[in-house]
Amino acid sequence: HESLRAALVNLLLNGIDAAGRGGTVAISATSDSGRLALAVEDTGAGPPESLRDTMLDPFVTGKPEGIGLGLAVARAVAEQHGGSLTWERRGDRTRFAILLPEAKI
Repeated sequence: HESLRAALVNLLLNGIDAAGRGGTVAISATSDSGRLALAVEDTGAGPPESLRDTMLDPFVTGKPEGIGLGLAVARAVAEQHGGSLTWERRGDRTRFAILLPEAKI
């Protein structure tokens, strides 16, 4: 499950970067209807509107120093484990979640 750990660490580092100084980041694991959600939420501004539809694709980034592979790799890892990677804005927070079938854990 090293790849899952690496994907979650990537989401966590992205959240820390997005939240910035004075921001907050929360990590959670929840179970619902046979699915496990490993989620990272941050108080950053969220992804730019222009990237929201494509940011999970390879080589798409809003960071000047980024190459745009972190989210694409996290999505690929989730899919390799029979799951998916989702994101949403909830009020003033951005939430990325790796959703997995519980039987795969």
